[in-house]
Amino acid sequence: MSKLSVFLFILLISSCSTNDTFVDPIRPEFEIISFEVVQKELEIKTILPSHTKTLLSQWFDQKVKIDGFDGEMTFTILEYLEEISSISDGKRVDIFLSFNVILNKPSLSQTQMIEGSVSSYGTLTGNFSLAEFDTVIQNTQSDLVLRLSRDLKSKI
Repeated sequence: MSKLSVFLFILLISSCSTNDTFVDPIRPEFEIISFEVVQKELEIKTILPSHTKTLLSQWFDQKVKIDGFDGEMTFTILEYLEEISSISDGKRVDIFLSFNVILNKPSLSQTQMIEGSVSSYGTLTGNFSLAEFDTVIQNTQSDLVLRLSRDLKSKI
């Protein structure tokens, strides 16, 4: 009977939630993308929040692979917009990013351009702290970079 009581107590405690609005930061898992070029470059032509810039750099350095004999790839972030708005009983963040990729292979006299844009949003309702909403913003930025990697992979 004692073991059953302990089990029920643990089950009761584990099913309780202390804060419904607490948001954990997410860590996106990016897929590997390969380009048949020799050199790659990341250009950022807009102002990015530090979290987004760090994620983009990590993704580009670790998951964008090159495996060709000729050519270069330039990945450019063209525009980044982040808008925070009030919704009933909460806040919402909308983020938009546009990009292009230029693949240049001089030996083949070939240039290819891939353009795209992605967006993501996050919301938080009820009673929450500014730190919790900052986490929602960072999670939305993480989701945006994840969407960017998936969108680019689908266009190759």
